[in-house]
Amino acid sequence: MSKKWLKILCNLDLFIASIAMVVLTLVTAGGVVMRYILKTPLLWQEEAQAFCQVWMIFLGGSVAFRTGSIVAIEMFVDALPEKGQRIMNYVIDLIVLFVLSFLMVKSHAYIQQVFGQSGRPTPILRIPYTLIYGVAPYGCGLMMVSYILSKYLPGFVKAVSIDAEASGEVSEA
Repeated sequence: MSKKWLKILCNLDLFIASIAMVVLTLVTAGGVVMRYILKTPLLWQEEAQAFCQVWMIFLGGSVAFRTGSIVAIEMFVDALPEKGQRIMNYVIDLIVLFVLSFLMVKSHAYIQQVFGQSGRPTPILRIPYTLIYGVAPYGCGLMMVSYILSKYLPGFVKAVSIDAEASGEVSEA
């Protein structure tokens, strides 16, 4: 696979989350105009916003892990001796991966239980709820992969990052 396609594939979550954010902004602004100026609210606004929010959150979470944009409380760990810091870093890794694994499994089970059997769509746009919320388990899986790659293979993450290419840090081989 060429380096260009690898960059596109590895940043697909960023692209989709960005599109979701743009659509969410446009739908929300359009909804305000329609409701308060034209006095005809968009009936489908809430459904579109829910779709965009869920996709933006779960795919954006993966991007946040990959780019190091997650909140970290380091004061406690930095106060430990070096051996304690190494041990604590592994404990934190286990906690993060356990929580994300738990969310992935439980969100998949919840989606199947609540929406999967009925195939129920949204009332106005007729979007299947499984399509809206089905991104949750995949997003959790992507967050785990991004966490592991950014922590243990930072060179790979930097090599396929759009930001690295834009700043000129990546040279074409």
